[in-house]
Amino acid sequence: MITMIKLKSRQRFMRLLGDSSKIKGLRSGLVTLKPQESIGEHKTDKKEEVIVILKGSATIYYAKNKKIKAPRNTFAYIPADTLHNLENSGSKILQYVYVTAQVA
Repeated sequence: MITMIKLKSRQRFMRLLGDSSKIKGLRSGLVTLKPQESIGEHKTDKKEEVIVILKGSATIYYAKNKKIKAPRNTFAYIPADTLHNLENSGSKILQYVYVTAQVA
């Protein structure tokens, strides 16, 4: 069965995948951040993560004091066990989708 979800939400976080028993390893969500708001430093342990910037622009912080700019329409890959944070570095709403998958 194919699952489709409309990516329209005013919530800060909207889970897209992961609540169904049919989905084995993927987890996904839609995140909306106000200007200067961040998701908070975290690590996805043994999961790889991709981030797709839909609206606005972000700064992704990783490793000790490293950062990279991620404008709209950017795809970013974050390896497993990587400490990172994502901050809205623009003046408008930032919206992105993340997808994590367990590393075998």
